[in-house]
Amino acid sequence: MILAFEFNYVSNNGVLENLLKEIANDFGINHKIVRKESIVTLFVEADETGLSTFADTLSASLPLSIFFKSSSVEVVDTMPDETEVIPSMAYNVEFTPKILASVDTPSSKHYLSPCVTVSNGSVKLFQQDHELLHANDAKGYEAFYEKVAELIVNGENVAIQTKNGSFVFGKIENSASCSHIEMPEVIATDLSVVERMVVCRENEIKALASLERPAIRFKVNALFSQKGIFSQSRVVLRLTDDLFMYQLSKHLFAKGVQFLFKATSLHGKESYRVQFDVNLQPIDPLLVSVLENGAILIVKGSGYASFALKASLEKFDEPSHAAFASIMQEHQLFDATSSCFYLSTLHNDRIMHYSKEHGMLNLIEISLPSSFAELFAEIERSSPSAERLVANYKEQFPEIYAHAIETIIPSDTPKNIYFLWKVVAMVLGLSDNFERTAEQLIENAEDFGGQKGPRIDYFLQKEDALSSDIDYVRLVRSGISYKLAGTDNTTLSFGYMESLSYFISDLCDTHKENLMTTKIALCGSLFGYKRFSEMVTKNLKPNHTICFNKELPIDQ
Repeated sequence: MILAFEFNYVSNNGVLENLLKEIANDFGINHKIVRKESIVTLFVEADETGLSTFADTLSASLPLSIFFKSSSVEVVDTMPDETEVIPSMAYNVEFTPKILASVDTPSSKHYLSPCVTVSNGSVKLFQQDHELLHANDAKGYEAFYEKVAELIVNGENVAIQTKNGSFVFGKIENSASCSHIEMPEVIATDLSVVERMVVCRENEIKALASLERPAIRFKVNALFSQKGIFSQSRVVLRLTDDLFMYQLSKHLFAKGVQFLFKATSLHGKESYRVQFDVNLQPIDPLLVSVLENGAILIVKGSGYASFALKASLEKFDEPSHAAFASIMQEHQLFDATSSCFYLSTLHNDRIMHYSKEHGMLNLIEISLPSSFAELFAEIERSSPSAERLVANYKEQFPEIYAHAIETIIPSDTPKNIYFLWKVVAMVLGLSDNFERTAEQLIENAEDFGGQKGPRIDYFLQKEDALSSDIDYVRLVRSGISYKLAGTDNTTLSFGYMESLSYFISDLCDTHKENLMTTKIALCGSLFGYKRFSEMVTKNLKPNHTICFNKELPIDQ
């Protein structure tokens, strides 16, 4: 009897094929593994009892993965004729049921080991330059984890060498007092505590626990906010993606520590540090966004993508072109006519079009005002009533206007919608901090509880043209009008996000009609904001085929 286990696995990183091979070999069953596009099929042959036992073993041995979409099984008549090809894995996997069992089982040679790629990996604890502790076996590891956990429980921050670099870890209660750190993340010491800090959905919980251990940006829930531990309303949270931290987290959780901060030290002045004698393979950690429909977008991190895909992007100097090309390669769009909306928080935005006849064309880009003074002057010149509009704004919101005029727009800033939102949010007084204004607009929009916001004017400077810049004067002017009419900041922020989603939808309809576009590619880190992506996909779904990256990050 032959069973065919079929898996829809959207990455070509070789992980699933190698895991299936290892499971089948460990079980000692006759098998063959073949792949066609994103479908990996494991064929196994045995009697009915053996197949039933193997199916149970397979179910228990396969980890969750953000690239694993669905599975099925059926009885087939024969093994396939195709030659089995097992690709090399793009990285060493650690958080599989087999490896976790090996480090958690007392009889295993890897029990409590912080690194399963070597036997008896040596780890040392230093206070300043004085060695306090050295461990290279299970008994030593147990004492080591206990000592580091005690330090953290007692309020110490500890620099720990992980496979992704050296970071500072401490209780989340310490994070506000650490002015010498940057880019903090939150580490939950156990999956069960995640909802005690953030608002999350079931599909996000599953993603956190997957093989890749990605981070996700969450809204802090009201109960945790009341504790006043930190001022941020959004955090980036993950479970630990490192075996040393995996064991340490278990000790901390048992001692009542639920959350850690993970940060890069600016000065390296931490009193305690953990160091390994072996070189750990670095993996670019993932930040993902999980949409309501189950789609998972990789916002940052290419460490889990296949070698071939990463290598193919090295030929592109322009991020927007690299991002479009990556989607074309992952979805095999080279014979399709497609349009790409690249909206980034890091680089210049660009709306592009591709066809076999004309290649890749740049259609729409973003221009920015040179200063806030020039912006208000442009608004005043834009229509007969606009001069009065600005005068009313100066009169009703003199402090907001004065603060905007004094703010400098850097000449080297990326020309993108995200920066236009910074400009908009400064003009409308959403935040006093220019660097955080766009984030404030986005957070306001995410917090909006209504169904519909005001319609903001997203237009091209040449309205009937396929190629033109976006008219930022009308974009800002319409927001000023709503502000003067009494629209609150949260509603106004939502209007800017919602109206952009409609603008994209309208452009897609135009491209479909005039350029014969059949596929819409969406990429760039602005799509990493979940509510925005969900708005855009909802508007596009009825009439367009949408393509996001499958295994590469949405920004290059």
